[in-house]
Amino acid sequence: MKIPPYWVIGKRRGSDGNLWKLRGISYTSMQEARNRLEARYLIREEFAARRGVSEDAVEAHRARLRELDELKSEEYSTLLLEPVVEQVDAGNIITRNRYGVQVLNSTTLCFVDVDDFPLSLGDRLKGIFGRKTTPEEKLLQTLRDLCAADESLGARLYRTHNGWRVMLTGRELAPASERMHRICRMLHADPLYESLCKRQQCWRARLTPKPYRVGVSGYPCPEDSESVSSPQTLDWIQRYESACCGKSVCRLVDVAGRKMQSNLIERHDRVTGATVPDAELA
Repeated sequence: MKIPPYWVIGKRRGSDGNLWKLRGISYTSMQEARNRLEARYLIREEFAARRGVSEDAVEAHRARLRELDELKSEEYSTLLLEPVVEQVDAGNIITRNRYGVQVLNSTTLCFVDVDDFPLSLGDRLKGIFGRKTTPEEKLLQTLRDLCAADESLGARLYRTHNGWRVMLTGRELAPASERMHRICRMLHADPLYESLCKRQQCWRARLTPKPYRVGVSGYPCPEDSESVSSPQTLDWIQRYESACCGKSVCRLVDVAGRKMQSNLIERHDRVTGATVPDAELA
């Protein structure tokens, strides 16, 4: 998980007429971030002017861009260019994303987004002649089976506005691990969410409601790390947080496997409103 404290996003038109969206980042200063944005533009211009480049030249070009982002050659990571709301601890950071909500970025708690959990043909046939099984019941049973097969696993199932959130702890659950990939397939996880977590080397969980669901829109997404405290942005945050009162992001359904308990879990449940029974899910 890499979240540089200084960053800037800008557009530059290349000599070929294409408009490029570029970034500059720094862990030292805003000026260095701006300098790296301009350096990125020059590197892109130089590469675009070439003809018939070799694979070695392409890799050398990528290496120069990775160097600007302070990424090692073997690192597979997407930088998070989001303002930091709070550094909870070394492995957990709360940021504000591009449409204004608070997001927990965690390397210690695993989150899986499930938009739809399909029923098997057998489940549907049973529903015709007996009691119907709901997707939520089937998902919960899958979590119980996973935890029964591995005593290190603990799971918490939450209902969201359009699906479910699964929280997991256990062995070998790194975002890019093969085991995590298998679990995501078993849970029918959102593939875009899985890909994002893999690239960013952390799990992400939305902590506050989506703005349009509480009647607020138009977050003035900052183009650099200095704009996150502008009067316009602070005014939007104040209106948004007022509109979020009485709304929940998710609701706890049930738990399975090894008992999960930590200050971070308690904080997640409190901020998301997961234990408020009648709150509207947003």
